[in-house]
Amino acid sequence: MQVALSDLKVNVGKYVDLAETEDVVITKYGKPAAKIIRYDKEPWYIKKLPQKITSIESLFGTIPNDIDLEDIRTERLAK
Repeated sequence: MQVALSDLKVNVGKYVDLAETEDVVITKYGKPAAKIIRYDKEPWYIKKLPQKITSIESLFGTIPNDIDLEDIRTERLAK
């Protein structure tokens, strides 16, 4: 939603409440000047962290512990 700066000055509370559900773009002289967004208590990088850890954890156990790097090299060269 876009709102003029003059309207924002009069109805700040209304637009702060509205920012909980959608971004509010503040215009100055008809051009976008600022944006009010919803505040998250957890940063985006912490929210995505467990998914990345899960992906990495799924790789553990795919290579046997007793395999030697030289064996892997030999197998790749044979193909």
